[in-house]
Amino acid sequence: MTGKTKNNTLFAFMILIGTFYSNSVLCQSSKALETIFAIEALDAATADLKNANNAKKRVKSLSQAIQSYEETLAILRISIRDLSLQQTQLQNILDNNENEVMQLLGVLATFQKAPIAGQMLHPEGPLATARSGMIISDVIPILQKNVEQLRDQITTLEKLSETQFAAQNSLQTGLSELQKAHTNLGRAIANREALPKRFSTDPKKLELLLKASKDLETFAESVQTIAINEPSVSLPSVRERKGNLNLPVRGKILRKFKEADAAGVKRSGIILATDPRAIVISPTAATIRYLGPLLDYGNVAILEPENGLLFVFAGMDTLYGEIGQVIPALSPIGLMPRQVADIDKIFKTGANIYSGKLSETLYVEVRSGSVSENPLDWFK
Repeated sequence: MTGKTKNNTLFAFMILIGTFYSNSVLCQSSKALETIFAIEALDAATADLKNANNAKKRVKSLSQAIQSYEETLAILRISIRDLSLQQTQLQNILDNNENEVMQLLGVLATFQKAPIAGQMLHPEGPLATARSGMIISDVIPILQKNVEQLRDQITTLEKLSETQFAAQNSLQTGLSELQKAHTNLGRAIANREALPKRFSTDPKKLELLLKASKDLETFAESVQTIAINEPSVSLPSVRERKGNLNLPVRGKILRKFKEADAAGVKRSGIILATDPRAIVISPTAATIRYLGPLLDYGNVAILEPENGLLFVFAGMDTLYGEIGQVIPALSPIGLMPRQVADIDKIFKTGANIYSGKLSETLYVEVRSGSVSENPLDWFK
């Protein structure tokens, strides 16, 4: 390779490295800024959560504040995970390019120490010497710029570490506040004025129905038989709101209506992936037809927004309310199962309770008479 070719290659390499480092710094700064915004949003949501505990309608206020808080926590979790990945990526860049960086610093030191005349000499003659001199005069500023960008990279890495530490502390505080909010919600429900009851329950009929039911469909079709002294009046119709109701829990659709699972089983509902301890809320005012364990579905809530229409939510842990109660819209129904949080894993794998990975599932079914309808036609 000639001296001219070497210098041209070095010149192109300098530009490539400089552009790469510059873009990387901008990316890291953006992620850090997003995380700072998420921390500030969580602080504001924490204040709302505390205010809700002192509100006149504590149950409703706490339920809505908890749901908003879950959303804010989810944003912070994603920001932390992304920030951690970017931090690792930046560290890997610095580690993997350590030799190149040392070479650049060595070349820069050589240019700075060598006499100008020595830098300009070229074995191919005066013309090549002139060309080499022009290239070197261009390369030196680029080398200096790359050193400055390298310094920026190291500074950015330090700032990422500081931001991640602050975010971790905010997340831990946020999880503690959420647990307190769940406790406060339970107390508020226990201390609230008694909700109206539309009917009483025949315990013997309920026991027999639970034993006789082989699946959720059989139970749902016969659940009205457990009611005693039920008036014929119905709650106001919600059918005009079909398609505009909020899902009962924050989550993502894991399996659609009648979509086969791994075993080839098709169910007459949808499955939502949720966070552990996510709050489940009634989308409408409704009568609680059933609330309790059922077969292998975990704890189940069967709500009746109007006569002949049932919303079935299965897979909860904690339950709120009583069979026969008429609950207002946005009332808490329960909480999803709990898992033990391992904060350290958040920054490594993202695979646990508050990492952004939705590890629990809620089954949602809508029944009109004896016919199952697609819940996605009802919920937005």
